[in-house]
Amino acid sequence: MIEMKLILKIIFWMSISFIGTCIFVGLLGLVLPIEIIDDKIDHLYFNIRFYGFPISIILTLTGTIKPTDKLGLIIGKILATIGGSIVSIFIGFVLLFTGMCGWLTDDILFENKSDTSTKIEVRHYDCGATDSDRPNLKTYKVVSLTKYFIWRTRVDTNDINKDEWTRIRMKEE
Repeated sequence: MIEMKLILKIIFWMSISFIGTCIFVGLLGLVLPIEIIDDKIDHLYFNIRFYGFPISIILTLTGTIKPTDKLGLIIGKILATIGGSIVSIFIGFVLLFTGMCGWLTDDILFENKSDTSTKIEVRHYDCGATDSDRPNLKTYKVVSLTKYFIWRTRVDTNDINKDEWTRIRMKEE
């Protein structure tokens, strides 16, 4: 009996930890200018979040339902948990369609002389077939953090130290 309680507590706290991590990483992604540049990693992250979040919500029942709870309270907890899981699935579908959008590089203007993985690029945010507007071009300094992640920040090419950068090419007109 003690082993079963321990297993249920572990499942509960792992579920809570997964939910918290998903929320934290999602909010961090909104605040920090980090991008996943490997499509395989991006799809894996989305799938883990899409399927794992509602399952984790359901698994929190292992810690919320107590043997001393009355039937009405148990049914209420189950319905609320299933409702939360359904809402997370709906949000997952909304995020699926926003995942069609992404930053595209139009031109690479400069490369850093001391770190060739750091570049200044002209980029635009594109939503594929759902986007009929003209691209809003912006200039970014793109720093490669790993082979999977980049850090992008807005930059004005008039303000950069030209001695630190090599001009790559001009976009063909």
